[in-house]
Amino acid sequence: MTLILATWLVAPACPAASPVPAMIVTVDATDSARKLFHSELAIPVHPGPLTLVYPRCGIPTYGLPAATVDNMIRLKMTAEGHAVEWKRDPVDMFSFHVVLPENVNVLNVAMDVIAPTQRSDLNAATAQLLVLDWYTLLLYPEGAAVDELPIQAQLRLPAGWKYGSALSSTVSANDVVKFGRTSLRTLVDSPVIAGKYFRSSAVASAPGQTPVYVDLAADTAAMSELPGEWQTHFRRIVAEAGALFGGYPYEQYHFLVALSDELGNDGLEHRQSSDTRMSLRAFSDEASRLSYGYLIPHEYVHAWNGTFRIPAGSVRRDFQQAQTTELHWVYEGLTRYLNWVLAARSGLFTIEEARDYVALLAGQQAHRSGREWRSLQDTAISAAILNDSPDQWQSERRGSDYYDEALFIWLEADTIIRQVSKSQHSLDDFCRDFFAPKEETLAIAPYSFDDVTSALNRAAPYDWKTFLRTRLDSTDSERAPFDGLVASGWNLAYGHKPGSVQLARDKDRHTVEERFSLGLLLQEDGKIVDVVRDSPAWKAGLGPDMKVIGINHHPWNAQSLRDAVDESAISGLLTLSVENGLVTRDAELHDSRGGWYPKLERNGNPDLMAEILRPRSSTTAIPE
Repeated sequence: MTLILATWLVAPACPAASPVPAMIVTVDATDSARKLFHSELAIPVHPGPLTLVYPRCGIPTYGLPAATVDNMIRLKMTAEGHAVEWKRDPVDMFSFHVVLPENVNVLNVAMDVIAPTQRSDLNAATAQLLVLDWYTLLLYPEGAAVDELPIQAQLRLPAGWKYGSALSSTVSANDVVKFGRTSLRTLVDSPVIAGKYFRSSAVASAPGQTPVYVDLAADTAAMSELPGEWQTHFRRIVAEAGALFGGYPYEQYHFLVALSDELGNDGLEHRQSSDTRMSLRAFSDEASRLSYGYLIPHEYVHAWNGTFRIPAGSVRRDFQQAQTTELHWVYEGLTRYLNWVLAARSGLFTIEEARDYVALLAGQQAHRSGREWRSLQDTAISAAILNDSPDQWQSERRGSDYYDEALFIWLEADTIIRQVSKSQHSLDDFCRDFFAPKEETLAIAPYSFDDVTSALNRAAPYDWKTFLRTRLDSTDSERAPFDGLVASGWNLAYGHKPGSVQLARDKDRHTVEERFSLGLLLQEDGKIVDVVRDSPAWKAGLGPDMKVIGINHHPWNAQSLRDAVDESAISGLLTLSVENGLVTRDAELHDSRGGWYPKLERNGNPDLMAEILRPRSSTTAIPE
């Protein structure tokens, strides 16, 4: 395996003694309640033409759509107290051209940046908390190597607010935080969370341990207290991840968690921290735990897979160069598999809940008719256009299936390793070999497809290249890749009652999941989101954005729909009154199955799933 080492380090890449003058960024967040951030930059320059760029790719493997740069407003530049004219490039909207006069060595840039709502990869703000992403708040010289560009940052917070970040801070006084000198890469990869109601809890801080913290900001004081059971979940996730990977690829780690009903539910990974945004009662509501609790181990696994070991196509010297995402079935797909494994091993999910989780994902993938035309590999390559694609026609579009379908490919790989090695090895051995840090500097280690197959072969000799390419490149609409599910001792089946995870997701996401019976995914107000090809709803001519207003000639109600589905097992018919713009009509759906919801059933194979989900860390190794 050829290992390419980059200079993207956990420690600051630019020592304080460096003779290179640092770029200075000062952010004023005191206006964050109005969803505005004010940023001022002091950029070392030379006289003559200069192009400044707004980061196009804020973190590895994710490019920012052009719309995000529109959140930057009131852009002004000055030098020596005089205005400097700037011009946006007519082709590259992220580039700004200036010409600097003689004797100018510092260019001052001021901008305001809007914090949009419901975006996990940009600034967020409510009246009581904020999440700050540095890459939205700065420009930097075109062509600069971001690992080598020194930067000094400081942040003014609303009065009395406290903060958390993986960045080291040198001074925190009068609500101004001064962070240590670092590289632009490290700054951009280190968001800040802050709030009026903020608490930081150490979940791994005993002598000899790599320190881990939960930095929690919430919209209310009561919700900022991390419940005892969740402290245990976090501790066990950290311990189980250490047992899985055989080491930690960071000097410290911060779970940054914002709890608010204004920010949505999503997460984003960084080298030494997560950026997780969940509902206000996420740590006190069981539906939220089942619906979105997986985000906690998911973003944490990315500390190994995606920010330490990183797909080679994502390694770039700056934030403007195009990145490729063909290995997202490893970066995100393997992470999806491991967030499921760690959720069960840590006790975040019970074994029964873990089975419900994977049953729901299997049922959804089994109803992806888009598999007929789009391979799983294409969903990974198309990540940049699929990540923000609308929910309409999910089954036909496929969307980001490199997450959920890839889970079953990695489950199958795990079962193959166990079978070939006669239970002497498992995917855990691959993870320890592939992801455990082996360099004291913790420099990132890019990987290729061949690196992945070579490491799998070290775990168990097998034709891994054919195995992976067959599953990645297939366009088989009839069959999702569930051989690993069967080999683990379980079959996908369907019952007449929704599982615990489906019920939780419907509650939290305000949806009605009936794609397995009628072929419909609806919002709780009756608006249709998705229709599965060749389903009863498809044959009745229904489509996204139509709205169900009546069920069997009674007014729409989500529970009434589910009851009517059950009753259709006897009558074989269900009538929906549907609005399509100005037109209202009755659609007859013919189906005699009644309620039809995914579940797992034991088959005659050994229960490898139970072994896969078994905890690996002893309770004595979990810090209290």
